[in-house]
Amino acid sequence: MSANIKVYDDIIPIVNMLNGGKTIDEKINVSIAIGLFVGKTVTLARAAELSKLSLGEFMDALKDRGIPWGEYTEEQEKMDDVTIKNLLNRMENIND
Repeated sequence: MSANIKVYDDIIPIVNMLNGGKTIDEKINVSIAIGLFVGKTVTLARAAELSKLSLGEFMDALKDRGIPWGEYTEEQEKMDDVTIKNLLNRMENIND
């Protein structure tokens, strides 16, 4: 399914500067997929699929725009810190 939409003349030069597609249509579709991802309407994988980019290419498009593709909460960081400390302690015990 496709639809014809009117893209305002002022937007076209800006969209043309974006990566993530060769044609204006591709670039607009990537931009829409990014908006859906950022708005948490779709997952990362679904946004990549909608944009017709590979997951890696979509992640690169996000990175180029300064958009993080993953969330890393304080709680996750604390859990990682505990895990790292436990691993370091085990390694010290093995080396003793």
